[in-house]
Amino acid sequence: MKSKTKFSHDSLLDRQSTKELLESLARAIKKGQLEFQENEGDLVLSPGNLLQVSVRASDEGDKQQVEIRVKWRTKEKEVSDTPPRIK
Repeated sequence: MKSKTKFSHDSLLDRQSTKELLESLARAIKKGQLEFQENEGDLVLSPGNLLQVSVRASDEGDKQQVEIRVKWRTKEKEVSDTPPRIK
């Protein structure tokens, strides 16, 4: 299979299946390798030790949601060692 750079999947799951999916993600993060597979190819991600995590929740009457976002850099971000010039 060819390698992919993006993966997307939407499904309607019961609570038990959702729990199992989240546990699979947690195990993959702990292992340091997330493998997403589908017919068109695989996407393999390798998180480092430091991950940026955002959690948001909302209740809008008939619609409730929790959003979890996890991201990381594969290369260290270059940061200048000199202050900016301000006039």
